[in-house]
Amino acid sequence: MLNHQAKNTTTQTNPTIKAPGVNYFNQDTENSIVKFQTEPDIEIKKKIFLEEIQPAFLKLIENIIFVYKFHTLGDLDILKNDCLSFLFETLYKFDGSKGHKAFSYFNVVAKNWFIQKVKIFKKKNKSDVYFDKALLNKLENSDEKFVHNYEESLMDLEFLILMKEEIKKWRLKFDKKQEKMVLEAVILLLSNPDLISIYNKKGIYMYIREITGLNTKQVVTNLSKIKKKYDSFKKKYLGGEI
Repeated sequence: MLNHQAKNTTTQTNPTIKAPGVNYFNQDTENSIVKFQTEPDIEIKKKIFLEEIQPAFLKLIENIIFVYKFHTLGDLDILKNDCLSFLFETLYKFDGSKGHKAFSYFNVVAKNWFIQKVKIFKKKNKSDVYFDKALLNKLENSDEKFVHNYEESLMDLEFLILMKEEIKKWRLKFDKKQEKMVLEAVILLLSNPDLISIYNKKGIYMYIREITGLNTKQVVTNLSKIKKKYDSFKKKYLGGEI
């Protein structure tokens, strides 16, 4: 990049102006990503990532933090490393044959990751404020609303933990290929909530479609058996059988 500085008079006169994706995330980076995806040797893949992809990812993350002002989310070094790990995990999902540019794709992925962190950060702050106020209110009145809310939160957390363990056992109870594909997609989403930025029925269907390659009708059909097992498990949990 520095070798071209003499030829680029715009960069010399105003080094703060940069064309997005040109200097640090270019066609060479895209080629390296494809090379990474197709390389079978683990050590070579590691070398490709560390030397050819990671620098572009780090610069991309830094630019997103600066442009969208994500400085208030905590330790920036930890955030950068966490986001970098997430981008590494999504490398296999990029498909250049669909006409997408790697820069645009990973820019959206990284930005959505930070947006999700903002939501979690705001929710946590709101919960902390609520917790403090609830403690003060509890000293002033005798109702047990706060205690009930706290117990409900614990029950929700316990149910989620048990559900994540239970659903893995269902792998032995599904024989059809598409059912197994949908089940694995659900397990993946449960285990990696950071992958999800749209928390509604339509959004979940979209994620499962992208993971499995199935259409909406196939996803809905194969989710029905999983839903029946979920309803049965929840009934047992609420009934104290689990």
